[in-house]
Amino acid sequence: MRALVIGSGAREHALAWKISQSPLLEKLYLYGANDGFSHLGQVVEAKDFEELVKVVKAAKINLVIVGPEEPLVQGVADIFKSEGIACIGVNKYWAQLEGSKIFAKEFMRKNSIKTAKYEIIQDEKALLEIGYPLVLKADGLCAGKGVCIVRDKVEAKAKIKEYLSGKFGEASKIIVAEEFLDGQEISLISLFDGETLLPFVSARDFKKLENADKGPNTGGMGAYCPVVLTEVQSQKLAAFQKQLQEALLKEKADFSGVIYAGLIWAKGDFYVLEFNMRFGDPETQSLMMHLDSDILEIFDFCVKKNLENVDLKWKEGFSGCLTIATKGYPDEFPRNIPIENISDEVQVFYAGVKKTDKGLVSNGGRVLSLCNTGSSTEKNPYAKIYSAADSLEFSEKYYRTDIDIC
Repeated sequence: MRALVIGSGAREHALAWKISQSPLLEKLYLYGANDGFSHLGQVVEAKDFEELVKVVKAAKINLVIVGPEEPLVQGVADIFKSEGIACIGVNKYWAQLEGSKIFAKEFMRKNSIKTAKYEIIQDEKALLEIGYPLVLKADGLCAGKGVCIVRDKVEAKAKIKEYLSGKFGEASKIIVAEEFLDGQEISLISLFDGETLLPFVSARDFKKLENADKGPNTGGMGAYCPVVLTEVQSQKLAAFQKQLQEALLKEKADFSGVIYAGLIWAKGDFYVLEFNMRFGDPETQSLMMHLDSDILEIFDFCVKKNLENVDLKWKEGFSGCLTIATKGYPDEFPRNIPIENISDEVQVFYAGVKKTDKGLVSNGGRVLSLCNTGSSTEKNPYAKIYSAADSLEFSEKYYRTDIDIC
């Protein structure tokens, strides 16, 4: 097979790394890869997706894997499909499950999927009847940063004004206000082929910038898998998986790609906080570390509508990931900071980096993902991860110090 991975972050690095291990792979191509993983395949260039289709055809690429959410919302999978090119990526219509919080809420309402009570806000003077604390979410895509918790009416009014005034551009011109649910969160990432929903093991990510889950939301400061669930939670999760598959079939969802359910355990059941329609970052890094099956073969089964015959295999213990960010993230941060002494004791996936005459330097808010898989004798992967983080020479490095299996 000839495969193309679209995207530039640590998530795409992890996917490319896993695909490169497949005996089915003849050649790997990369579109947008950063300098940290561009060596894994042949880098292709195109000014837009129409030109990229021509590149894919000329290279006789069998399969395209789309990493980021924005190309999916823009309809890149539809373009490939119209040209007869197999693609792991949701179509533009179903990308709205991530691209619009309101679309997602309506999907859940129609299919009786449990989610928080909510109101839609388009006016600064809107009356909020849900009660406090409550959660404000920009309707559109904000790279994981468009969510905040407000504790009272004064704080709510200030945030609503900030959002509606364009803090996130068009994405926050409409706001969803939700009741606050308190509990442990998990990420359930699944593949869907139009007929079968194939869930991966559940993962847990850490969205808050600071220890003890404080500070602003980020794209993700770390993750691990699998999450240890009680018997009741396992039963409820299986029931949710069945309900989600039935909902997708009922709605005649016609994509071959990823659906990611961000769930919270509250009131004795799992409630959906959000849907994403692509692999999560940083959950993907830990999932690809933990997966003991051939991901390229699984993708091939997916585009051929044959997921019902896939039996996923997983390694023992746990797999973990820690995000190394630049100080100042998720707001303003410096770039071009040298990065040295990267440990070979852990698997490193690169995000915001580039190579210069002076060596590897930072080029983004999230810079590296340090990952490790615990064995049957040493189940917790984080001892080696934190040792690698501590020894990393990067003067502006920032990372949480409390991420662990929980």
